[in-house]
Amino acid sequence: MLLNLPTELIQWVLRSCSTPTFLQAAISCRTMYEIATNCREVLVHHLQRTPGTLPADLRSMHAQELFQLLLRRASQQLYGAQFHADCVTFKSWANSLNVTASVLVPREFLTLALVFREQESIHLFQVLGGGLRPQARLELQWCRPGAVEILKTAFDGDDTLYILHRFRPSVNDSDDYARHPFVRHAMQLGTDTTVYLSRCSIQSPHGPIRICAFPDHADYEPLALAAARGGIFAISWQKAQDTSDLEVTLYICSSESNCDMRPGVIETSYNSCVLHSSKRQWFDGHRGLQGRLARGLLPYDNSSVVGLRFNDKSSQLLYYYRAQTLYGSFQRIDMSSFPIQPTLYENSCPVQFTDSLSLLFSIEVPFFGTHQTQVLDGFARCQWKYLAFGLATHREEQWTVACLLTSETFCRAQNCQHVLQLERGRRLPDWSVVARLWGFQHPTNSLGCIVAASRQGTRLAVANWKIIYVWALEPSALIEENSNGFYPLASQAQDSGMIELRPIVLSLEAVCFQLHFSEEENGLIAITDRGVMCWDLGPRGRGRRLIQHI
Repeated sequence: MLLNLPTELIQWVLRSCSTPTFLQAAISCRTMYEIATNCREVLVHHLQRTPGTLPADLRSMHAQELFQLLLRRASQQLYGAQFHADCVTFKSWANSLNVTASVLVPREFLTLALVFREQESIHLFQVLGGGLRPQARLELQWCRPGAVEILKTAFDGDDTLYILHRFRPSVNDSDDYARHPFVRHAMQLGTDTTVYLSRCSIQSPHGPIRICAFPDHADYEPLALAAARGGIFAISWQKAQDTSDLEVTLYICSSESNCDMRPGVIETSYNSCVLHSSKRQWFDGHRGLQGRLARGLLPYDNSSVVGLRFNDKSSQLLYYYRAQTLYGSFQRIDMSSFPIQPTLYENSCPVQFTDSLSLLFSIEVPFFGTHQTQVLDGFARCQWKYLAFGLATHREEQWTVACLLTSETFCRAQNCQHVLQLERGRRLPDWSVVARLWGFQHPTNSLGCIVAASRQGTRLAVANWKIIYVWALEPSALIEENSNGFYPLASQAQDSGMIELRPIVLSLEAVCFQLHFSEEENGLIAITDRGVMCWDLGPRGRGRRLIQHI
């Protein structure tokens, strides 16, 4: 139908449509391609609407050169990537993936620690070139026969994988442990459900395994596990018979001793202290409980802590709650004064959203930052800038907005280490909105949304149940509030001038539980209830959907 129109009218239609639509139309057939790639006016128009710095010799460029430039810009902005992105799903032949026990390990090369149901081992894979390469298999060692149920895994940021599991000994008359009448009776009733923690080296998976037990939490279920360097870890517990009984405990490994009955096993002990309990109120009165009640929200004490994360060299512990996207509260951890009872602070910061509206934002740990040394009046100082993802909900109207926010701080150059540390940006109190992320949907499920940013900060992804939204970013322009004009007027709101970014939408047909970018900016890894999905958002994709068994 469109090809029946005069060429001039077709060119007008191509000029009036959006740039992604224009590119889709241009490659639909040879006739449309000839018309689209030979109309210089239309190409310049779409280049001016696409984020990017226009070349100085734009006027002297031929139409074909302009079209190739537009294609490169479109690739950077992920135009049409939802149609040509390739996806490979990795599944097991026999057992389904245990999504709550598996974990993405962010090392130099992204590593997956996968746990399959009805299996007692952990399979390590490296993510390379959009595929999974087997690395090792971790076998848990025990001094007596029995069954192992792997519950949670965590990475300490160095080389150690922490594995939280339950061990059920088998009833064996030759086992001295099982001969004890009380132990045997408990085993027969299935009530001997002690939880254990094993620590294994990823670099040396066949090396010794360090094990400790938690007999005082035998009637609790672990909801979350976080680990840090130096044998430090934290567990969120929930009582099995009383789900309102919640507790977060901090552990520090202390002494070690070899297991006489099994070589290669090292028994460890630990010091512990309760950081947070639902039976005690440890919220900061100004920023915590009172602030939540003032906004008509329930106190976090009544919510399950389903995620924990150490931040800023283990000096902070972040709390993630059920159905929440970002961490809801945090504690400052001072290891020098153990045991500790730190105050629980809410992740809430007032930010000016528009000239007439201020919103309370929850702000994630920054994903991009810059460092610059300046000399003013003979004194050298360093300027740090951070870019972060944030969410805010209007108190009365209950709409939610997702934004990118920036903050900055200064220090004397002589006191600066000149090393970018994104986790320290979480401390800053003053933030300003630099862009709005259109398309974000407030989660209506118990998982909440999952946020991931690429290593260079050019991609931001948010998983909401079975959908992933991916925004293309130019972080260096956003952190400077578009001072270089990278984002044209077409990317800005007419009334406020705020930059508005729109995502591509990927349909998973599976529930996403974890999300992470690979070493490539266009490589996206998702742990789902149907397997591990490796997405390639690059321009060379053909929209393929493949399944491989591991």
